Amino acid sequence: MIFFIVIVIAIIVSGMTAAKKGEFFEDYCSPRSTGTINGIFSILIFLSHAVTYVSLDGTWDDPYFSMRKFLGQLIVVTYLFYSGFGIMESYKKKGTPYIKAMPLQRLFRTWYHFAIVVVMYAIVSIGIRGLEYTPLQIALSFTGFETLGNSNWYMFVTFVLYIIVVVSFLLLRKSKLLAVAGVCVLTALFAYWEIKIGLASQWYNTVLCFPAGMLFSLAKPYIDKVLMKNDLVWYCGFTVVFVLFGLFSQNRGESAIHHSLFAIFFALVVTVMMMKVQIRSSILDWFSQHIFSFFILQRIPMLVLRHYGYAKEPYFYIIMSFFITVVMSMLFDAAMDKLDSFIFKPRKKKEIKE
Repeated sequence: MIFFIVIVIAIIVSGMTAAKKGEFFEDYCSPRSTGTINGIFSILIFLSHAVTYVSLDGTWDDPYFSMRKFLGQLIVVTYLFYSGFGIMESYKKKGTPYIKAMPLQRLFRTWYHFAIVVVMYAIVSIGIRGLEYTPLQIALSFTGFETLGNSNWYMFVTFVLYIIVVVSFLLLRKSKLLAVAGVCVLTALFAYWEIKIGLASQWYNTVLCFPAGMLFSLAKPYIDKVLMKNDLVWYCGFTVVFVLFGLFSQNRGESAIHHSLFAIFFALVVTVMMMKVQIRSSILDWFSQHIFSFFILQRIPMLVLRHYGYAKEPYFYIIMSFFITVVMSMLFDAAMDKLDSFIFKPRKKKEIKE
């Protein structure tokens, strides 16, 4: 597995540029920059999923598993953090109309793409693998609360967070600060509910990164003014954030709050670092443009290839799963673009005859 990590590192380093002394990358939170970061973690998520279907115990695999154990749920942290950040940035530019459009343009669009994928997993799990599910399991799988073999918890959390944003910003529309505070409170209550009903820790231990991203959006002008004053101030700021991340990495399993702070400071470490380091890669750009499809489809080839015995050759299995997922992602996104253009195309207003 270490060879795959070396390839990822090579891709990152080949596209990396450091800012000159006294200079900063002011576009460190642009869609392309955050998309590149998410592209990196998209590959790491793929590898993390793939190794659960194969048996690996070689000497060259140990370093990867040590890294995987440390990272844990950190591989989804930037997804949540930059999603919250992006929504807040859009709201600052477009206002309440953006929030009113979210149920259709963001929630429904994401959900029906996901629903189509769930049907694909049903075909694989029931039709090919011969598994049985209750009607309730099948119904709940379309919300992400249950699974038919697909990645589900992240999608369930995403749907709920979108609803929380809409509710908070419409009820507290007179103040964006109060609206974000509402998102923070409702997200915390949502995480508490997940804990109380006994869901696994991955369902809730990174969810607060979403409102943290919104808070960062509000504070960004002030953070930039301070940290971009000069290199010394930036180094001091980065050191503080990194030290706090290190402190919360110790015994992070003790509580959900402890782990949440650990995750938030990881997102901040990455974000502050991007003020001084820029990564530009056409490969990572591709992953950033196919984030959803590459993430949600990857278990289909993994399940099918394992069903037919290819998991006995771990490296061949992982490589084949990767390339099949890439092809599926391109086809899926092309199909969804056409379907979206039909479903969301502007309706012509009927002419009023006098």
